[in-house]
Amino acid sequence: MRRWISRIASTIFLLGLIAACLAFWAYRQTRSVPEFYERARAAAPDNAGMVSRELQRQVEQLQEDVQHKGGWRAEFTDDQINAWLISVLPTEFPKLLPPGVDEPRVAIEDGKILAAARYKKNHIDTIVSFEIKVELTEQPNVLAVRLENLRAGRLPLPISRFAKGISREAAKSDFEVLWDKDSLDDAPVAFITIPREHEKYVNAPVIIESVDLESGILSMSGHTGPDAVHAFQPQGPVYYLASLELVGYMGVHAKDRSSQPPGSSRSKTTN
Repeated sequence: MRRWISRIASTIFLLGLIAACLAFWAYRQTRSVPEFYERARAAAPDNAGMVSRELQRQVEQLQEDVQHKGGWRAEFTDDQINAWLISVLPTEFPKLLPPGVDEPRVAIEDGKILAAARYKKNHIDTIVSFEIKVELTEQPNVLAVRLENLRAGRLPLPISRFAKGISREAAKSDFEVLWDKDSLDDAPVAFITIPREHEKYVNAPVIIESVDLESGILSMSGHTGPDAVHAFQPQGPVYYLASLELVGYMGVHAKDRSSQPPGSSRSKTTN
């Protein structure tokens, strides 16, 4: 009997030790800081306000350019975006950041946006990061936005919950985000529609033809005018829609719908 009790006690102790080691390992993983996040914070300009105003001027110039018939193009750097996140976001748009989230930064490289922010709440203090890839679809102004590698430090997190949270927050502003249902468990793909027309546009529609993410620069181009839709030719990788089952999370309930856009029988990405 004593030997049996001793074996049980030893097993419980061993399991407890393993659990403690796993907990310590997970804790250490959450304390890791992504390299790109450290670089972005270290590269923060002393004149962040001036750099962010430059970004705002470029956005205003883009708003003017897209109202003229013909082609247009715009470029924004990740340094400009980070300057805006430092100097404008906390003061003018503080409610855009969820509770506990602070110091967001981005880096643009290798065809994707690397995004991260500090999350500090109760006993949790970590850097949450994820990757964003943007592709055009065969439907004008419908963008496929893929989310990947959600992590707290180096510790992977369930990204499907993150996708649901995005849709719930978007729904509060009467803005619906639809998702490729087959992608939700791995790398969720959201479909976001950019309005082609606006009451303030002098000319319409406004059609996006390319979105590029390379070497610290976000660049986009397109055409404006009555023929822009018919002449639409997406540049770069294209996420083809084809009889996908799309999901839109509204509140706490899921809403399924089927999409039957033109294309092949499955969704795919091509160059």
